[in-house]
Amino acid sequence: MEEAKEDIHFAIADINPEPIGIFTLPLKDHLKYKKSLQLIWDDAPGELFQQFEFEPYTKHLCNASNQNLFKAFPILNELKLDLEKIVIAYIQKIGYLCDEIVINSAWLNNSQKGSTLNYHFHSNSYVSANYFINFNPEVHSSLTFENDRVTRQSTPNGPIIDILKSEDKTIYTARNIGLDIKEGQVIVWRSHQAHGYYIPNKEDNRLTLSLNTMPKILDNGSYRFNIDV
Repeated sequence: MEEAKEDIHFAIADINPEPIGIFTLPLKDHLKYKKSLQLIWDDAPGELFQQFEFEPYTKHLCNASNQNLFKAFPILNELKLDLEKIVIAYIQKIGYLCDEIVINSAWLNNSQKGSTLNYHFHSNSYVSANYFINFNPEVHSSLTFENDRVTRQSTPNGPIIDILKSEDKTIYTARNIGLDIKEGQVIVWRSHQAHGYYIPNKEDNRLTLSLNTMPKILDNGSYRFNIDV
């Protein structure tokens, strides 16, 4: 009698992962910050607002290069300290030495029904973050990240070989990867990672806070400089 052949066992190893931090503020703190930020949005002077042609359904507060939400509104200092702790924890968790950061830019985004966000990255920044202030995942679009491991046929940098993909998307075939984001959470990523959302908002008042940060001291063991903004 012929012996039954055993199945081949295998595993897929994920190498070169991209770390995305997901932090959840205590509910009491989030509700306090949400109230303050909504009041700031409602009462801020007009010269602090921006609206860009490529984002007709979104307005920004303190999104000019010479502006910073935390400098314009010192009342937000407690939130600023919490966000600094979050970014430092993220940097340390992924294996780097950092005890102090500089928030070199911070701004509010208020997106209305029909808004989308083109995929982009943040220059002049090491780590970026997004705080979801007023966000209902049933009606507000979630932030997604571009999968840079999937061939971009529109802008190839070499020969292209492509085969048909299964209808069941995986982290290896999906062009964009989303997160199960909830209000009160802060998402943190390395600033070169492209992000945005292409599914239009279903309702108004998707309110988020974006920020860019740098370690205050950059030291690779051979060269060092300090940042002060």
